[in-house]
Amino acid sequence: MNLMASNDEAMVRNVLRVNRKVALQQLHDAAQLGDIVSVQAIFEGHNELSVNETRKGKNTILHTALFHNQEGILLDYLIQKGADVNCANSKGLTPLVVAIIYCKEGKAIEKLTAAGAIYDLAIETGSFQGMFLLDVAKKYKNENAISRLKYLFDRKDAEKDVLLKDKVPRGRAICPICNQSVRYPTQMSRILDHQADVEKNFELYGEYGGKKKKQKIYTSRKYLDQFLSHSNGEAYRKLCRIEFHATENMSLRKEISESYAVIEAVQKCCAKLSNLPEQVGGTFELRNIFLIDLCSGKGITSALGAALYPERNFFLSIDKMLPHTVPHHFFNDEQHVSYISRDILCEEVFHELEKLVHQQTYVEGRTAILVGMHLCGVLSERAIDFFERISAIRGIVLSPCCLPKKHELKTLHFNPAHKEKGCDPYPNGAII
Repeated sequence: MNLMASNDEAMVRNVLRVNRKVALQQLHDAAQLGDIVSVQAIFEGHNELSVNETRKGKNTILHTALFHNQEGILLDYLIQKGADVNCANSKGLTPLVVAIIYCKEGKAIEKLTAAGAIYDLAIETGSFQGMFLLDVAKKYKNENAISRLKYLFDRKDAEKDVLLKDKVPRGRAICPICNQSVRYPTQMSRILDHQADVEKNFELYGEYGGKKKKQKIYTSRKYLDQFLSHSNGEAYRKLCRIEFHATENMSLRKEISESYAVIEAVQKCCAKLSNLPEQVGGTFELRNIFLIDLCSGKGITSALGAALYPERNFFLSIDKMLPHTVPHHFFNDEQHVSYISRDILCEEVFHELEKLVHQQTYVEGRTAILVGMHLCGVLSERAIDFFERISAIRGIVLSPCCLPKKHELKTLHFNPAHKEKGCDPYPNGAII
């Protein structure tokens, strides 16, 4: 008796299994045709079936519908019934990927993303592994998908900006280039106020002004005044913009004075090359100059030169600092400034610089001048090496900060024989 009951139960399970398999087949057949009436009837007659049931290839009914370009009411029904919009099949294809490939009207993409389909992460498995959905849309030339995805990304960025702005405390702002919260107004824009405070303290307390600490008044303002008054302050206002926030925590007064002195030396160098009388006092001007700033740091010299003389000149800064650590003006809309991250002691840099100089001098018609402010011993010698080997560089403005260390003495321009005789071991002086 028990044996007969067991056989009956097995037969029932087998029938149910067959019926389930047939029903699943019928579901997918109806989904291919967009037959929503049949799909609803099968689900109502087989309560055990899940909308996320998979067949061969781990395709759900949602996959099948999208494979056959079903973007209408059937898709709405499946999403409403709880279809998993992020389920990947055996080939790593999610419903959104399938929609991008097979559904060209774009309605499916809009409905799937509205239902929570992930659109901003790289595909994890399959033949599209590592690609983003926007890359897939471009690969299959689905213009509606491209447009929709770009809209979603723009909206997400806008929402992110709103959230960031809501959290930004007073005295800070969001840089539109790096999207970081930075101190704003920048340190550059506070130079005038700082000078006014110092002069006020000088009037109250004498030469060493200040209540909390001794602070000697800044007496040398020759270059700073020229900078602030140039073009009615236009150059100064330009350097006060938020993209120069990377210059925070720098001694900007000193940097500006040094950079202005370098630019003045470049102007004098050009005057000598052109056999022109040296300009005494007043402002000076640069024309058709290719200025190469070695070991430029934050690029204040290039920034200052580009702000003062934006026309017909080109300013190149070279330093080991990574590009994201220098002011954004190098990579924004400026067409006459550039920055390259290089170690100038590498020989490859010589060949690269030689090509750049050739382009700027022989093709663009500019005069190449090499500058180096506060270069240490071996770096100063490298600057002299560039000047000697690249004939198109017409002048050099060099202000070394020190001589080479003892273990660095066997360099290009050090003559040990001269030192033994009591002569200057550096016979080739730099133009300063």
